[in-house]
Amino acid sequence: MKLDLIEPNAHYDMAHGKPAVLEYDNDGSWLYRLNIEPEMGIPEGQQEETQIGWKCYEVRGYNKATKENVKKVVIRSVIDETAEFDLVNSYNKHVLGIAVNESAVEEYKEYLQFTEDLDAVLIEDLSN
Repeated sequence: MKLDLIEPNAHYDMAHGKPAVLEYDNDGSWLYRLNIEPEMGIPEGQQEETQIGWKCYEVRGYNKATKENVKKVVIRSVIDETAEFDLVNSYNKHVLGIAVNESAVEEYKEYLQFTEDLDAVLIEDLSN
């Protein structure tokens, strides 16, 4: 569940240019873009790979774009509440000796690292 492993779900061409990390829409919502990277390809009629646009992971939120709200929207787009609850419960059951599950510890540590990494990115992205 690493941040850099989240698959891009939005693509922008060169005419649009590099998308903003945080963009407000006319309906009061906002778009937050994570992992903005050049998208490479071979344009029709050419033989060499070149940048054809930008790719990123994009989420939309409707409440105020605070760090906490953006974090919640990103997390919920990656893991829903039921899956998160199962992850925490599996970890707790293992730690308390109710149901031994070594993988629950690693999965929960991975999730916690994901939230820490997301915090660091959001602090940087939303302070600019």
